[in-house]
Amino acid sequence: MAQGFFPSTEAFRAAYEKVRAQTLRMGRETVLGERLRQTLQSAPAPRSREETSAAAEALLAAWTADYEKLLRPTPGTQEMLAFWSARRALAVVTNSLVPGLPQRTLERYGLSRYFRFVLDSASHGYKKPNPLLGMEALSLAGMGPCDGNRVLAVGDRHDIDIPAALDLGMHVLHFNRRPGHTSGSVASDGTPVIHEWSEFR
Repeated sequence: MAQGFFPSTEAFRAAYEKVRAQTLRMGRETVLGERLRQTLQSAPAPRSREETSAAAEALLAAWTADYEKLLRPTPGTQEMLAFWSARRALAVVTNSLVPGLPQRTLERYGLSRYFRFVLDSASHGYKKPNPLLGMEALSLAGMGPCDGNRVLAVGDRHDIDIPAALDLGMHVLHFNRRPGHTSGSVASDGTPVIHEWSEFR
């Protein structure tokens, strides 16, 4: 597995999960390439720095290619963005393990034109719910750290996106793609919920 670094897929996964758990406790975003490099460095059969870096880059390229095949716009995305971009300034603030991947994905589907900017955690260094990512977004939007009440944050991760926005005083909307996960149009904590983009008008 991983070009001879580990004896099995299970051993590689266990080593990766250990590295992942360590990086999650740091509060900063550790890009996937660095996680893979650290994982390979912990292998029972370590290689030279050059071999380790080359193997990590190969794994990253393979993962990115497979992951990009899975990314698809949610039905109604184009119509929703066209509606709101004509009325408000839009931006993307997202957690990502690969720098620039969200921007490339939006460009591939012709959606990047709707956004003023795209800010991903891998490029910035901090990830949600760390407020530093949101503060950088406010700065890019020409706002100050106390201007969160002028922003509506729409997120699909109630456990990450919503707290991050509320900490900055933003209005929030949970886009829950799993109908039945919360009941009605309001979550138990009072967060407004939608299940389809057609509801967001």
